[in-house]
Amino acid sequence: MRVFDHRTGRALSVVNLHGLRDPAGKGDTPARARQVRRLGAFIRNLAGKGDGVVVCGDFNLLPDSETFERLGRLGLVDLVVGNGHDDTRTSFYTKSPRFADYMLVNDRVGVAAFEVVAEPEVSDHRPLVLETAAIAQ
Repeated sequence: MRVFDHRTGRALSVVNLHGLRDPAGKGDTPARARQVRRLGAFIRNLAGKGDGVVVCGDFNLLPDSETFERLGRLGLVDLVVGNGHDDTRTSFYTKSPRFADYMLVNDRVGVAAFEVVAEPEVSDHRPLVLETAAIAQ
């Protein structure tokens, strides 16, 4: 989704992804490499020049996935691991490792606050909450 703030003249592109699930685990696979290439193309087609960009969702990946390196080439940085969070799952999820959900932003997004919400538990995933200050010029 791309939203435009007429007051400031700036836009924010928000992309939500539910990544491929693989019963073999959350490691890199050829299918996931194709997925991130398609995601990158989608972001480039959606976001206008100068847009703030937020990419979030259940990626079904581990933090060391090559997906994050590829998204980094688009100028996106991860707010979950990058801010020291080591868990995005609730007590309803009993397996390890406990990562699935991520939020990435580009340098146009003024991050005022970011939180991986622990309570209340309503799913096996914790909500990720981003508060933006503004879209940078």
